[in-house]
Amino acid sequence: MANLRRAQDSKSGVPAAPQRRRRRHAINFEGLGFIVFLAVLWQILHYTIFASIDNIASTTETLSSVVSLAIAGPLLPQIWHTLSITLIGWAAAVLAGAALGIWLGLSHTTWRYSMASVEALRSIPSIAFVPLAILVFGFSGTMEFVIVVYVCIWPVLIAAINGIRNVSAGLIDTAQTLNLGRWHTIRSIILPASASQIIVGMRISLALAIALSIIAEMLGNPEGLGFGIVFVQRAFRPGDVFAYLLVAGVIGWLLNALFTIIVRRFFPGFAGSL
Repeated sequence: MANLRRAQDSKSGVPAAPQRRRRRHAINFEGLGFIVFLAVLWQILHYTIFASIDNIASTTETLSSVVSLAIAGPLLPQIWHTLSITLIGWAAAVLAGAALGIWLGLSHTTWRYSMASVEALRSIPSIAFVPLAILVFGFSGTMEFVIVVYVCIWPVLIAAINGIRNVSAGLIDTAQTLNLGRWHTIRSIILPASASQIIVGMRISLALAIALSIIAEMLGNPEGLGFGIVFVQRAFRPGDVFAYLLVAGVIGWLLNALFTIIVRRFFPGFAGSL
């Protein structure tokens, strides 16, 4: 029986253990179970340790608030607003950051004169840029969009620069040995070799996009999930506050999961970098 199993594994070209491991982790039941455990634990703590605290919502109250906000409240339009600004701003930041990063990575002269400015600008705390954006663009979606682009551009730009500048010298020597032209070398060797780092930068910037979009809405744009959080907090509705926090967390998780699925589906060679 063992020999038959080994023969089947050899025909498939993949050992049996990794096959079973992939099937087992196609759906992370362990992780889902732990989430359920935390939800139940929070419910228990609400009625025991936190029973004397009125402003902490239980699990059931939070879920009930999510449903009521989605059916009779402004939750769905707010989700749409936050998602649209997040994704459009992130896409613009990825395009601009990748283009500038590739340029700075390939041009030693430009890199030498500009990197001090890049390091200074990206060192400014993101939250400190919000008052300036409000001053220039007012309380508007444009302000929120500009903040998302400004914050998200840096991870992609730095990742592109580092990825290109850290391409193996052996690959460059191989291109020179094959007498490949400059643009052919960039397109066929340098960009593919640095793509994994750029993808990591894109993933980091996506997480920043949803976070800064909500922060901008909380501070200066009367729309979206961030404004909803502030509104229900001022109205002293703890169930709704926890509901908004839960929705924001789920959206962030879904965006990260969707990005990972797309990379693994269409760029399987770079999936290992995630």
